[in-house]
Amino acid sequence: MSEPLESDPSLLVVVLDVNASAWSKSPLTVGNALQQMVIFINAYLALKPENKLVVLASNKRECKCLYPVDRANATIERDIRVYEQFRVVDATVLSGVQSMLSGAEETVGDPNRGIEEGQTLMSRALSKALCHIHRVVDSTTSKVWSRILVLSAADDSPREYISLMNTIFAAQRMSVLIDICKVFGGDSVFLQQAAEITGGNYLKVDTAGGESMLQTLMFTCLADHYTREVLVAPTNETIDFRATCFCHKRVVDIGYVCSVCLSIFCEMAPVCSTCQTKFSFRIARAESAQSNGTLKQSPKPAAATAAMSTLTLS
Repeated sequence: MSEPLESDPSLLVVVLDVNASAWSKSPLTVGNALQQMVIFINAYLALKPENKLVVLASNKRECKCLYPVDRANATIERDIRVYEQFRVVDATVLSGVQSMLSGAEETVGDPNRGIEEGQTLMSRALSKALCHIHRVVDSTTSKVWSRILVLSAADDSPREYISLMNTIFAAQRMSVLIDICKVFGGDSVFLQQAAEITGGNYLKVDTAGGESMLQTLMFTCLADHYTREVLVAPTNETIDFRATCFCHKRVVDIGYVCSVCLSIFCEMAPVCSTCQTKFSFRIARAESAQSNGTLKQSPKPAAATAAMSTLTLS
């Protein structure tokens, strides 16, 4: 794999968490956070004219691409006092987020069962980000170094564990860094793993204590691949690599794994709640007990359940 050069352009995909329920509990308002993020985006675009940008927004119900947009359908007022690209990005991102926030309040019903109100479809957003990166990289002849920046305020969704981990490993294979900026709540176990596995930074901004999100982003996430090789990045010594069970949403050290869909459970269950697979249980016996005849021979499973998957201890 080639080493990054100073002249190589970058592709930044910004994933905005616009879950209204999560932001309503944050000391940092969503409007203030968006203003700081727009300033960061403008600084990134000003670094190099060849830099490319994609902005995605995700909540509990949907994931949309806010930028780039079709210029023919966009209605943006001209302002000669503002740089053209800055003006288009600022207006498009702010109006797109406002549309999603207002649309979420009007939505009746929830097609995404298992996703609570304070959670966001992060795996869908990261998958869409990787698709945009793959499209841009294939359409350019020069080398483009890509990275993803996630602004997160919502909690982890245990239902997304498998799809999110698959997305993380895909990003690692594509050499895509994933930077995380967590502005509210406890640490995200899944996003911590995403930053660690892909070589990105996990930043927990204490907005209630007066820390500036913009300052944190400028000093940590603005640098490209080439510059990061000579910078000392912040380290996180408390990364939790344990999995989360699907039944009670608890982090477990030892659990049970469905051999069909790989769902994780903290307690033994006869039926997988994710894929509805029925399990056939077999009693494990020690060889010494079998030879002494102290244990009765367990009956063989019925023919109808003999081919079903077994519950495997992880």
